[in-house]
Amino acid sequence: MTVFFYGCISMDGYLADKNHSLEWLHRFGTTEETDYEKFYHEMDVVMMGKRTFNEISHLENVESIYPTTQNFVFTHEPNFSVAGFKAVDCSVVDLVSQLDAQQNIGLLVATPC
Repeated sequence: MTVFFYGCISMDGYLADKNHSLEWLHRFGTTEETDYEKFYHEMDVVMMGKRTFNEISHLENVESIYPTTQNFVFTHEPNFSVAGFKAVDCSVVDLVSQLDAQQNIGLLVATPC
């Protein structure tokens, strides 16, 4: 099992700009122009926190963004229900320990570290 961290963080330790936007990321190319597609296709599982999920939740067809992986969102929100994403209320360590040791895991971060 390998856990990959995938994040893009500015020098001040944040991903979002002062307006809480990620628009600046789009200046560096589409997912096809970056290594993201290659990274994603090596993953079996994608994990993210609720704040990271919130950054993609406004996109059209959010359920189709990660179509070939198991997708987990760490949240305490009892009514979280989005097709293609499973809500989990445990630690990353607990979830990883429950997964198949042969899987590659992508841990996506789009919030301050």
